Amino acid sequence: MDEVLILKLGGSLITDKNKPFSIREKVVNDSIQQIIESGKKLVLIHGGGSFGHPIAKKYNLFNGINPSVKNQLLGLSETHDKMNELNTFIIKNFLKKKFPAISIQPSSIFIKNLQDISPQTIATIETSLDLGILPVLYGDILFDRQGSFSIISGDRIILELCKNLQKYCVSKAVFAIEEDGIFVKENDNVKLANEINSRDLNNINLADLGQKIDVTGGISGKLSTIREICKLNIPVQIINGLKEGFIIKALKSQDVKGTSIKVFNDKEESEDIRERKLDHLKIPLEFDVQHSINYFKDIKLIHNPLPEYDFEEIDLSLKFFNKMISAPICISAITGGHPISKEINEILAKAAEAENIIMSVGSQRAGLIDPSTQKSFSIVREVAPNIPVIGNIGIGQLSNSNFKIEDYNTCIEMVKADVMAVHFNALHELLQDKGDISFKLFYKNFQNIREINESPIIAKEVGTGFNQDLALQLDKLGFDGFDVGGTGGTSFAAIESKRDNFDNQKYARNPADVFREWGIPTPISIVNVRNVSNKLIIATGGLRTGIDIAKSIALGANVGGFAYRFLLSAWKDQKNNSISNTIREIKTLKNEFRSCLWLMNLKNISELQNNRKKCVILGDLYRWLNQ
Repeated sequence: MDEVLILKLGGSLITDKNKPFSIREKVVNDSIQQIIESGKKLVLIHGGGSFGHPIAKKYNLFNGINPSVKNQLLGLSETHDKMNELNTFIIKNFLKKKFPAISIQPSSIFIKNLQDISPQTIATIETSLDLGILPVLYGDILFDRQGSFSIISGDRIILELCKNLQKYCVSKAVFAIEEDGIFVKENDNVKLANEINSRDLNNINLADLGQKIDVTGGISGKLSTIREICKLNIPVQIINGLKEGFIIKALKSQDVKGTSIKVFNDKEESEDIRERKLDHLKIPLEFDVQHSINYFKDIKLIHNPLPEYDFEEIDLSLKFFNKMISAPICISAITGGHPISKEINEILAKAAEAENIIMSVGSQRAGLIDPSTQKSFSIVREVAPNIPVIGNIGIGQLSNSNFKIEDYNTCIEMVKADVMAVHFNALHELLQDKGDISFKLFYKNFQNIREINESPIIAKEVGTGFNQDLALQLDKLGFDGFDVGGTGGTSFAAIESKRDNFDNQKYARNPADVFREWGIPTPISIVNVRNVSNKLIIATGGLRTGIDIAKSIALGANVGGFAYRFLLSAWKDQKNNSISNTIREIKTLKNEFRSCLWLMNLKNISELQNNRKKCVILGDLYRWLNQ
């Protein structure tokens, strides 16, 4: 495919938006001369400025047909006519310079259907490019199939061309405006953002430079469209079209002052995730990243000095959804998405299969972005065909505007999951580079999943626990269980404080250090969930021994989950090419838990389940529960 550039001349650049129907003739002619001299194949688009926006605002055209607006249809026609007038001026100036340019009317190409905009044909534009004629489009009125209308901005036209051009590949979109680029606010200071990673567009703090009349959303609306352009792996450059020679430099990819928005493509994202996954394995092994307080120490189980049963009579088995397991033990989500993750997961899965316990994989996002990493997840089911396997997808992925049900199904298929976990990791996303910090679409996307997928789904926290109100909300939403993931174990904030996080360097204190102890303790999270739900609970976050499993079950949990313990054992096994250390850890947990039941004179798990009479709550945990 041939490459083509798209250049947008902003309406505020080529007209004075505060003076109706005024053209900056010198700016237009200078821009045209630079386009011609660049020798580049491109599509030119221009905004409406003082020709389109004032009339569109007067007649409220952007919001569609409104019988209460007097002469609205006349205003629609006037807007269209004025945009043609501006466009004709630009075309005539190209022709004066003996350069072939042709006007292409967007209102005759694009049509709206509900919220979607689509071109009826793109052939006119492509044929113009084939012939060496410059196609010139502009912001225009937009009809829709529901019998109404709105405005299609020049920015939106760029997005639609990026999506729909078939014969040409858009190599870059250049926005020429009357400012030097995107200005951001940092610590009350306003500065030009020279380079922005496309993944960071949601997080930038725009500086308020004042707004002129703009019915298409101003700079905020522009950024919204640019985000979508970047998702198509097309870089964007924003420059000051008033500066001499800036347009031709941008078209010829020469150094020019402005804002460059770099595309964070799948390959870079995959490499970033791989590096992060490796850090998440290594840092807990090399540094103390555990929470400073483990509230399981404030729980005492009540001893019975005369057990009525033989030790081997104690039954640890239970049903986990539709599969029987030998003991209420889950190897919690640890890893995936890195070559060494495959080795760790294979070790853990083989041991789990041998001992018939539950295995959960780490976030499968890496497998969705880079299929070459899927083996690090699928190995679990390959070596453990019989045990319950829990898949894993993040709330960030479910909240993404581009989320597809197919991605969720791919995660299930990747590990042949019996159960899927949706992990809630707001604090971790907040503290890591390029984290997902908008979850507004979660409820809608989750309900779409729930409507078409009947397999069990559990809500999983990753170290900061559940409060009671959210637990009730998630229970009603349709989750089939919970993994409470409270504080007391590994602190992901502490892990992030050990990683290089460029964003955190701009603050006087590292947020990862400040929020190291943030969250709700695991025992409290168990009680919070059990108070409002009868569904399955996995207790994770700070469990160290089989005694902690017993304490968790007495509070209301069904299963105890362990990550750090099994990371230690699997790391040893990986070096020795064995599974012996992990098998030994599982057997140890089983023995410790069986010993608890025997020493409490309980024959099986059901006699301990949610039985607060079998334990005493002390210290800070008591104050948590009785505040």
